Formats: sequence, C-alpha cells, structure tokens
Amino acid sequence: MRQLTALDAQFLHAETATTTTHVAGLAILDPAGCPGGSLTREALIDRLRERLHLAPVLSLRLAEVPFGLGRPYWEEVADLDVAGHVHELTLPSPGDDRQLARRVARLHERRLDRGRPLWEMYLIQGLAGGRVALYAKIHHCALDGVTGAETLATMLDLGPEPRPVVSAPGALAVP
Repeated sequence: MRQLTALDAQFLHAETATTTTHVAGLAILDPAGCPGGSLTREALIDRLRERLHLAPVLSLRLAEVPFGLGRPYWEEVADLDVAGHVHELTLPSPGDDRQLARRVARLHERRLDRGRPLWEMYLIQGLAGGRVALYAKIHHCALDGVTGAETLATMLDLGPEPRPVVSAPGALAVP
C-alpha cells in the first residue's frame, strides 16, 4: 500500500456535491476497421482485461485512514471486475455532436464511487455516420490529464491493427 501525496489528497478533499475533480477524455472512433465493422462493449472489456497489467493504477482503490487522521492509501483490488467499470449507451437518432456533448456533460458531472477503483469508461453508440465515442474518466488523485491520455493510449490501440502486448507476469500462455 502506498499513501497518497498531499497534492493527490487535496484533489479528493476539493470535491463537493457540485464540484468533481476527475479528468476525462473523449475519442470519436470509426469502427469500420474493427472485426465485424463494429466496436462492442465486450470487445472493449476484453482488450482492457488483457492489458490491465500495463496500467496498475486502474486496479487501485482508496483505503481511508480511521477517523480521517491521515491521508488515504492506495490498495490493490486483486479481482477487479473490469466489466463493472465499462458502460454502453446509445444516443437517439440522429446522434449529432450536440447530443453527444450533452450526454458527456451529464456523465462528467457525476462523482466516481470512492469504494471502487476511481475510473469509468463509456462506449457511446449511435453517432451519425456510424461513428462511436469512447468517454473515459479517472480521478485526478490517481492520474493527471497527460498521464491519463498516455494510459488510455497504452490500454487501447491507436490504429485498426492490435499491437502485440507482453503478457502479464505469471499469466498462462494460451496455445
């Protein structure tokens, strides 16, 4: 277990009922290069599961100090349910940018559950032209915006071809 820095703890304490302190990113994707021409929640979950070891911060949750007498600690969640952090929704037709912006704004205003690892992803279907959006948010106490973008790039592929990834230590090789 590792204790949060004073700055990271400050990001936790700055949150209120009307102020969140998570960082987020939104990517608009063309799923034409995906198998079957579509990006599914299941495929996204599978990709995240196989690469979770590349971003250990996604498997950490807060452990509060009794009576708030110190800064919280990070503790590892050994059996992380990735599927519980990945959600899917579909915009009503015509699925334009204004609808997407409104939906993402509503998603962004909600605080993250502090009893779980502090991140969520939303696969947003129904955009015009067959596009999909991927909205990801993570608490600022876990990652800053730049590191968050780098982590997202590590977890996902930046092109249609999946890149090879070194297996997690101790993972069984599948023949």
